[in-house]
Amino acid sequence: MREVRGNSGRRNLLSLKVEEVLKCIDEAINNSLKSETEKLTTGVYRPSLLSTCILRQWLIYKRGLAVSEEKAGIFKIGELFHNFLTNVLKRGQIEVLAVEAPIQILLPIQPNPLWINGKADALIKVGDEKYVLEVKSIRRLPKHPLKHHVEQLHFYLAALNCQNGFIIYLEKSALKHRVFPVKFEQTVFNGLLERAQKLHNALITDGRPKPDAQPWECRFCEFKNECKGMEAEYNG
Repeated sequence: MREVRGNSGRRNLLSLKVEEVLKCIDEAINNSLKSETEKLTTGVYRPSLLSTCILRQWLIYKRGLAVSEEKAGIFKIGELFHNFLTNVLKRGQIEVLAVEAPIQILLPIQPNPLWINGKADALIKVGDEKYVLEVKSIRRLPKHPLKHHVEQLHFYLAALNCQNGFIIYLEKSALKHRVFPVKFEQTVFNGLLERAQKLHNALITDGRPKPDAQPWECRFCEFKNECKGMEAEYNG
């Protein structure tokens, strides 16, 4: 009878240890998914946002952006894909000059200058020429590079003084990939700088801009219900 009790006690102790380990694993994953993004500040703008709906950007800067656990998970998956590709490049005959290369672009407009700050996924060198890589994890491989990704890449090309770059799409389900070359176009970049100034002025003057989202953006927007409620005002 004593041995039965002893076995029962050991099982209970083992069960407690399993529960503790399970709790530790769960907490570790949750902590990893928590967003540690810095608070957005008027006057400092991000290449990844500037191509998106200008009203959404305005609301994010005015109210802050709450990242859900689901979106945090998506960001983490993207980070894992980036790490995977970086390791692949380093094993190949490609010279990786920088990973997450920081960029800064200053528009010295007065009286309120603005900065565009970001990080290019990778800067590589093949032969005598440098190229910027932008990596995107995606549910389905596109037939053409997506417009907002091309525009985001233009900030990095300009800041890193490169004429050419590549957008690499990695399909999440099977690690299929598709690569698109992108050539720097001054007219595209100029339009993006004008857009940054438009957002900057709207934030400084507290003037709420009209939405200019693509239809797909609205489906995923945090503010879509609020925006729908003001359609009459925007269309008026």
